[in-house]
Amino acid sequence: MKNNKFFKLFISVLFITTLLTKANGQNKAVIDNENMLSDKEALSVFAANGDSMIIRPEHLGIINGMATVGITHNFVGLVDGLWAQPLVSSSFHILPRLWGEKVKTEHYTWLPFQTKSVGHLKGVEFRSVTTLIYGMRAGIEELSFRNTTKQKMTIPLQLVLNDQYNYKISLDYIQNWGFSTPKSKTAVADEFDGKGILRVQGKYAIGVAIKGTTWEALTRRFHAAITLNPGEERKTFLVFSIEEKAKASQLRDDLLENPEKYIKQSTEKYISEVRHVFEKLPRLSSDNQELVRFYNRSLSIFITNKFTIPELVLNPYYGTGAVKGGCQCNYLYNFGQVREIMPLLDGMATKKHIWQFLSKNCVSDHYAFFPMTGEAFGPWYMVNDEKITALAYHYVKITGDVEFLNEQVKEDKTVLDLLIESAMRLDDKSKPEKLVDYGPSGDHLELGWEFLYNHVMPDINARRYANFECVSRLCEAAGKPQPYLMERAQVVKKLLKDELWNPGIRWLMFADDKGRKDVRYTIQMFKMIGSGVLDKEMEDGLISHLNEEEFLSPYGLHSMSKKDIGYDQADVDNGGGGICTSFPTLISEFLYKEGRNDVADNIMHRILWWGSRMPYLGDSQLANEIDYRVHTPLQSEIGTATMAQTIIFGIFGVDSDFDGNITINPKHTKLSNYLSLKGLKLRGRIIDIAVKGSRYEVVADGKAYSANLGSPIILKKIVMKNN
Repeated sequence: MKNNKFFKLFISVLFITTLLTKANGQNKAVIDNENMLSDKEALSVFAANGDSMIIRPEHLGIINGMATVGITHNFVGLVDGLWAQPLVSSSFHILPRLWGEKVKTEHYTWLPFQTKSVGHLKGVEFRSVTTLIYGMRAGIEELSFRNTTKQKMTIPLQLVLNDQYNYKISLDYIQNWGFSTPKSKTAVADEFDGKGILRVQGKYAIGVAIKGTTWEALTRRFHAAITLNPGEERKTFLVFSIEEKAKASQLRDDLLENPEKYIKQSTEKYISEVRHVFEKLPRLSSDNQELVRFYNRSLSIFITNKFTIPELVLNPYYGTGAVKGGCQCNYLYNFGQVREIMPLLDGMATKKHIWQFLSKNCVSDHYAFFPMTGEAFGPWYMVNDEKITALAYHYVKITGDVEFLNEQVKEDKTVLDLLIESAMRLDDKSKPEKLVDYGPSGDHLELGWEFLYNHVMPDINARRYANFECVSRLCEAAGKPQPYLMERAQVVKKLLKDELWNPGIRWLMFADDKGRKDVRYTIQMFKMIGSGVLDKEMEDGLISHLNEEEFLSPYGLHSMSKKDIGYDQADVDNGGGGICTSFPTLISEFLYKEGRNDVADNIMHRILWWGSRMPYLGDSQLANEIDYRVHTPLQSEIGTATMAQTIIFGIFGVDSDFDGNITINPKHTKLSNYLSLKGLKLRGRIIDIAVKGSRYEVVADGKAYSANLGSPIILKKIVMKNN
């Protein structure tokens, strides 16, 4: 009898448990469903409307993680240049002509993997959709023609495959991709095989084909005549591929067989890539839509600059640049800027990139590594130590992967050993601490030689303080404390004030090897804010220079004060006319973290135009007008992600410690009255934050917490109980 009652009770508990489990599963599915972007949202969130874009035709491109082409947007259907590591055809060219004429673009839209453009000529509405196909070094161009007249017409169509400056298309295998855009030089030989052409160079080829056309070898054109009744619309597809010859031919033929299927598949893959970004990173809502566009434009860099190419040393690989082959190498300087947001997006990729920098002497001897070989190249940058230290520090804080510090990188040195070496660069533990003389090199700012900033530089020495502190904390987290690091840091702080601070001008001087002092009003000084190396007098003094007469203009922040004799409008990144893209956002983040909210807002509101006027941002933006640095191949810069990073970790005040506790401390900002961050995934938790007026709410672990702005909410580490 007792056994029967027990059995019934067991069945009842099991039934209820099953129902609860099922309900929880359904609830989780509902929550996941709510957070997931619809297809429409995924296709619109990173889209750019050409009507408001200021990007020049020669700088526009699309990319699919394996290949990138130039989309010179002033004419419909124009494709200019094809880069698909390790293959390059910089002279690759497609230009449709109707009646022998180019059709001017009246409107275009951009997605990272696809552009659409439209124009009119002689009563024909002409549209092109150029799509790069995910998982392939290949693309499809859909061309559509609509007769807007009341008369039947026949349209002579030419597909020109050489621009007027290149008699021969070239193609090369190039192993090492550095800063400059790779250029091909070796001419191809055209082979027509009945389906299309193969432009062959050695064992590699570019395949091109379009149905219903004839190939004219002499002029290097496909020809067709398209007859349309009044109001009728027709379309055709041009396909292209670049690979080893047999594969290029096969890809071309496969795409030509069913182009619409491949465009659909590629669109679905793009949607999944966008969803992946927002599965890893939170979604921002605000009553300031310009701020939302700014945030979303920032995240699009994780689509454009993400490569999944078998030949690369890392997969996925996040390049410094991407579009049109520019700067697809990896600079520690740039990757080091996204030190907080990158571990949120992809902790494993962050770890592997840090490892690559450390193992190939990119920190100690060089400044970048090549994508394919992984080998280091270039000179040493004196900011390398700060970049690698901050990357490792935030990676461990955000992921909790303390064991990474004990992993052996080379010979008998661990990650932590190499970070200690970085902190002690040009220092000698056996001697008293002093400010480091970095010699006569002008590489830090790359100014004209008549305007020097070298030898004992305050901002570089100040970074040593932050390096000492961060590495000291990492040593403690690893259970290997090194007290001397903070001892030396405190000496650096005192020497900086005693030897280089000038209270009269409220600025830090630099000194040459003879001890003679001079001043250079560079933006680099503001990167000390929040590091602990400045006392209140120094911080107040530096911030006083953030005004309209010196560093501020209507559209941004200047890299050099307008009062400095070295100011150069043409030297955008560090000489004055504008600034490196990541600098204003990083400095704003430091200011928010220091509670200097009004000062940070004053910078941020000036650069919100970035999100609405560019499909992606290059290495530098102007400050006194709405424009960007033109003379650089780096037109899609990984440091763009600092825009979103500043919002998450600066404005929303998100932080985590080495023990796994999470602090949420949003700042009062005049940029928005209502802000919401939904789906922040940190240390195994999913957190939502909403700010309205002077109050904010945090939802985590099924609980809601609320507080006034200025009062942080701390989510204690979840301790798993043993059963």
